[in-house]
Amino acid sequence: MKSLKIFLLLILSGLIIGLTRAANAGEERQAANHESSPPGLYPHQRLLGFLTSPLINLFPPEKTRQDLSLRNFFTYGWQQGWDEPEEGPQDAPRFRLLRIQRAFWERELRATYNFTFRANKNQADGQEGEFELELPISRRFLIEFEGGIVGDRPSGEVWKGGGGDLKIIPEVMLMESRDLSFSSGLFIRTPTGRKAVGDGRTALTPYLALWRNLGHRIGLHTYLGAEFPLDGFGSPVPDAIFQYAIAPTITVTPKATPYLGNLTFFLEVNGDTNLGGDRHTTITLLPGTRWLVVKDVWLAAGYEVPITHTDELAGRI
Repeated sequence: MKSLKIFLLLILSGLIIGLTRAANAGEERQAANHESSPPGLYPHQRLLGFLTSPLINLFPPEKTRQDLSLRNFFTYGWQQGWDEPEEGPQDAPRFRLLRIQRAFWERELRATYNFTFRANKNQADGQEGEFELELPISRRFLIEFEGGIVGDRPSGEVWKGGGGDLKIIPEVMLMESRDLSFSSGLFIRTPTGRKAVGDGRTALTPYLALWRNLGHRIGLHTYLGAEFPLDGFGSPVPDAIFQYAIAPTITVTPKATPYLGNLTFFLEVNGDTNLGGDRHTTITLLPGTRWLVVKDVWLAAGYEVPITHTDELAGRI
């Protein structure tokens, strides 16, 4: 518990620094960065850029990119605007996979969908569609929003659906260099969803995430977190849900390849362990692929299967 308090304090201090420095940024700095949208953007990119410009244009990107470290945590990176890092010919690309939380920043809007077969001891099927928005404010601070629609079909019944819980995820970059990203964050799950489809829950999930470029276009994602249920969870309520994941990746095409840019294959190993209540551990394998279709438009797909506690679900696409 003491280590958890220290971890939450670190995240909170990062949020305070990020918000305070953003609020104190001078009008001249903001005016200098409110430039017109770059050419070649899609209409939705222009609209999104216009709506979020007060946040994403607070700070200018660095002319010479420097490393972020714990040593300069409180003094550097908070007023340096985020920009997509350069990608060398032998570098693994920094991009999100399917389930594992990424360690690095991206500025993007994602639409996701999954269908779960025979969940909860073969008692129901489920599906979920989400929109996810990531907004890096600076190289140190990012805010993410996730929300959507959830569907549930108990065995022998018809589908019922409703809104899902809104998740707000402030994130802080602890360390970053050309070959490494190490960040922390806090999933704040709000009870905005419909309880009839299993949402309407409140929980906090502090986490650490790390990404490493191993060379030869091979990357490694890792994740460690713990969800603390606060309200809306069915009985028996676990004291905490310990979460962990690892995912190696390999990229086999250059980014400039038409319709198959940065074609990447990955294998996610995701696990969670209920601590208290109904104690059990669920580990799943999720092989998948992601690729660049056209400029700034990505597709990803995978199929998840359980290897322990197999009555949790039969599979998920």
